[in-house]
Amino acid sequence: MQLRRPYAVSLIGCVALAAAAFLPWLRLGAIGLPGIPDPAGFFVLALGVLGSLLSGIGIITRRNTRQALVLIGLAGLTTLVVVWLRGPATIADRAQARAEAIALVDNVAIQPVPTVRIGTGLLLGITASAIVAAVGLMGARKVAERP
Repeated sequence: MQLRRPYAVSLIGCVALAAAAFLPWLRLGAIGLPGIPDPAGFFVLALGVLGSLLSGIGIITRRNTRQALVLIGLAGLTTLVVVWLRGPATIADRAQARAEAIALVDNVAIQPVPTVRIGTGLLLGITASAIVAAVGLMGARKVAERP
């Protein structure tokens, strides 16, 4: 049971990572923008599914898949941090361009663009990928400590 517990935690983290792709990553006013239509969302979903498969293999066959889980966690973490840092500015620019185009075509005043906030899906994805990477790193540390 000692060997399977970390894989169960990583399985939960990978399922949460896959689910985070469908939740809103960014919020433009009252509108939630999920990650799944974007390539980054599909990448995070693929990482979550692959991590779930590797965690399941670790639970069922007791094979050591923790090195791959570290890579999955770090890839998800870096992808979501980049979205966190660059996403709000990109979405605000796209919304501003759309507001200007509507104002130009309809010959009306430009509507102000609502603020862009971080959504629950992005926070859940960052937390889940950090958990998956931590589980993998704990396993790598245990392997290195063996005589």
